[in-house]
Amino acid sequence: MESFYFCELLVHVSVRKGIFMASNRVHRLTVLAIMIALDFLLTPLFRIEGMAFMSSVMNIIAGTFMTPLYAVAMAFIVAIMRILTQAGVASVAPLAIIGSVPGAFLATYFYRLTKKPIMSWFGEFLGTGIIGSLVSAPVMVWFWTFSAHGDEEVLSKASQAQSLLFFTPRFVLATLIGGALAMAVLKGLKD
Repeated sequence: MESFYFCELLVHVSVRKGIFMASNRVHRLTVLAIMIALDFLLTPLFRIEGMAFMSSVMNIIAGTFMTPLYAVAMAFIVAIMRILTQAGVASVAPLAIIGSVPGAFLATYFYRLTKKPIMSWFGEFLGTGIIGSLVSAPVMVWFWTFSAHGDEEVLSKASQAQSLLFFTPRFVLATLIGGALAMAVLKGLKD
């Protein structure tokens, strides 16, 4: 429930031009800072193993509030913060970046084309669920093979990830769950 209060603050800070767009740099940086904080704090709290659906929620909301540059900056900064501070994320470091950045960009891009929040969800689905998952497989094979140093468990993960669709079910499900939650939050903010 506290996240709704933060989102409400976000709306009050950013409602300036159009439906939700921030109009000047100070407002945009304030929105960016709030979105980074929300994403960083909420994603580990509301998580299903292997699926960071709150990251999709934040990417979709960012898609309606921010420009593509700011949304990508948010996703990238949060991914780096997770890699540096959360123990389990370091072992899958590329996933933190590859999984969120394309989704944040496409969520913002599709929203700007149509001004419809559902298209932001579509952009997140396409960017994270499809493109991010397909790009993640070969990158993670390389990362796990390179960082294995003879560890059989890590080499086993690398051999499993050789299928291009290895990450797709988790990424797609995370974007579907996150998209449904984001649509509910955006509907609540609009009313």
